[in-house]
Amino acid sequence: MHITEFTRALAERLPGWQPSSTAVPIATDPASDRIWDSGPLPYAAFETDGVQRSVLTHHWGLQLYVMPRPYRPAEYLGLPMLPANTSHQHVQGLRAPRGIAVPADPVRAAARLHRRLLTDYRLSSATPIRRSSPGHLQVHVTLDAQQRPRIRTGYLGAVSELLARGGFLLDPATGECHLPDAFTPEAARRQMTISVHRLRLQGFHITIPSPDGPRSYPPLARVAPRRGQQR
Repeated sequence: MHITEFTRALAERLPGWQPSSTAVPIATDPASDRIWDSGPLPYAAFETDGVQRSVLTHHWGLQLYVMPRPYRPAEYLGLPMLPANTSHQHVQGLRAPRGIAVPADPVRAAARLHRRLLTDYRLSSATPIRRSSPGHLQVHVTLDAQQRPRIRTGYLGAVSELLARGGFLLDPATGECHLPDAFTPEAARRQMTISVHRLRLQGFHITIPSPDGPRSYPPLARVAPRRGQQR
């Protein structure tokens, strides 16, 4: 079973997790630097030619690096990656959730991930995400060379809004939220406007660059429903 087929089959059995659409050779993969714990994987394995990985992403800003286990054709590896918006400095002094080997059977693999990794991973990620926050309820937006948004935030609520509702993806190489390349510039601007509005309604303060300097968008007050409109 190819790595993309395996991760798709895993995602079908892991609620909230989505597979990446393509596989990437691990020997040239910048995302390998964001692996939090490599478990039973020897570092020398990243120099192996012909081995590809896929990534599973959860809308809480968590990612699993999934790849065949070297020299063990009946096994894959599920390795926890640094949570969204974090770097290795944010996990210093913390116990890492342990990467594990799983059977090549997606049913048994999903059950083992549930039992031995995912809960520990979710609990362990809260502290580094909190450490990475740039300030109280702050969300900072930058623009790439194509003027497309790249978003870093240390709040699970903001990450979940972007990934679960805003159509954003989580870049495994940087930990930033970004829109799919298939979005046109107009569609990207439109989706960014919608997501910023939703985040402001949730109490977040948004900073966006502009030619005149950073623009600040404070939280929006929720409008109470009029009498007779309440349900």
